[in-house]
Amino acid sequence: MPTLSKPLDELSRSYSRYLEEKKPSAEEPKIQVDEVALKIGSFYEKFRNLIDYQESHLLRKNVIGRALRRRIFLKDISGEEIAEPLIKEVIRSGYLGNNMIPERKIAEVQHIIDNLLFFLEHSKSSPEGPHPEFSDWLFGVTVCAIEEYLATPAKDRMLAEMMVKTIRGRLEIKGLPALPAGRQGGTLDEGDADALLFIAVQKSLFRVDEHQLSYRLLQALYPSWEHTDSRDTPHVTGELERTHERILSYLKHPFLPAFLHLCNHLNIVFQMVGSVVFSSKGFENGERNIEDAYVERYRKERGKLFRMAFLSVLSFFLSKILVALAIEVPIDLYLLHHFSLIHTAANVAFPPILMLLILASIRLPSRKNLYLIQEEARAVIFPEHAHPYSVVIPRRKGWFLSFLLYFFYFVVFIITIQLISKLLLAFGFSIANIVVFILFTSLVTAVGVKIYNRSKEISLEKEPPRFFSFLLDLLTLPLVTIGRYIISGFRRFNIFLIFVNVVVEFPFQLIVEFLESMNEFIRAKKEEIQ
Repeated sequence: MPTLSKPLDELSRSYSRYLEEKKPSAEEPKIQVDEVALKIGSFYEKFRNLIDYQESHLLRKNVIGRALRRRIFLKDISGEEIAEPLIKEVIRSGYLGNNMIPERKIAEVQHIIDNLLFFLEHSKSSPEGPHPEFSDWLFGVTVCAIEEYLATPAKDRMLAEMMVKTIRGRLEIKGLPALPAGRQGGTLDEGDADALLFIAVQKSLFRVDEHQLSYRLLQALYPSWEHTDSRDTPHVTGELERTHERILSYLKHPFLPAFLHLCNHLNIVFQMVGSVVFSSKGFENGERNIEDAYVERYRKERGKLFRMAFLSVLSFFLSKILVALAIEVPIDLYLLHHFSLIHTAANVAFPPILMLLILASIRLPSRKNLYLIQEEARAVIFPEHAHPYSVVIPRRKGWFLSFLLYFFYFVVFIITIQLISKLLLAFGFSIANIVVFILFTSLVTAVGVKIYNRSKEISLEKEPPRFFSFLLDLLTLPLVTIGRYIISGFRRFNIFLIFVNVVVEFPFQLIVEFLESMNEFIRAKKEEIQ
């Protein structure tokens, strides 16, 4: 068998050690929840995901975040520890295995939470006063720390490390001399290049959100932050604030899109190579194993896209009905005194129909894509097929050209919104109908573009430029921009979700815990009868 590349050989050895260490050792106590409570909690999470669709890799993190916020509030009232009831709530939600998490992890999770509370308290009492942005960031990375401690993504870490080492060893950064020296972003030292490559690999391989990315980058830049006590809090808080600023600078770095472009292109190749390693098939019959991994990935990706599309459409449809009842109808009835059931029904139905049309236009790659992946995989697997990877830094545009582009974009933006508004006014839509229509159409268009981009993640084929596609992109770009900027705020200020979190979820979790405790009490009493 030909010699494997050094990063791939290290990945194979690391995975073998991981399998050895994963073998069950001496039996130890595990955290267990009541099966009835588990079924109720899992059902609630499935229902909640219908009205607030989130991608699968974010679900457990979001559950931990909601539970942690609520239990910090309860701790202020009761003074009880947080870790054990939090872990049990995540298990009841179905995102951790029942009777699978060792009880010894409770103490470490509690330590992570205690550090968070220390950091937040010290941040509030600092001379500069509290920093809400830093506090939110710190809370987010703490949630990720808890998640990765409870469900360590060992294979993700190994695959990301292999991809970073492979690309870094062959990386060529082109375009730097064209940038003016002495200006921000005009140079790129080795440490910055490593950080940008790390970010690009994490985002392309695992689609991490900002907090997940911040946590993993924080582990690389300041790994000792989790292992501290209250005496070190002032020093560590200062270091965390500086590291937070450094991470933000990397996330906003002007060269990051160039690194992302390269890693997004190679994403599917490294996923396929990783699949072969993690299936323990080896590379004696490399091309055949890559093909098997690709076929399986193709099937799963198609299912994911359809599931994402269905849940997105359902979520938008339900949200649109709620907004219509809460905003559009009252404004039309009591302020404008002009309510049309036909217009409201059309406004409710259009976003899901638009999403279905977008999905119908999406095509997964052809058979040719497999051969391109196999060819690129050979360059990753075998040193004799290796070739350089180029990050091309685009030339900085002059101020006049930048002004013209932004001015043209602004004109297109105004024309697009005006055309939509005039068309709807011609059909008798009210101002409230038009505003909500543009809002939801923008959200649907942005999500549709996101799904379209996901469908291209497994493809190395290059699409030929087409004039119609350019024209369509130009006209829909304003809607995509609106949707991209409001999609996060929409979730944050979604009145229905706030109602669910405060009025439904809070008492629901208390009731479930009470039922679980009652069931344990009844079983204990029954066991007392001899």
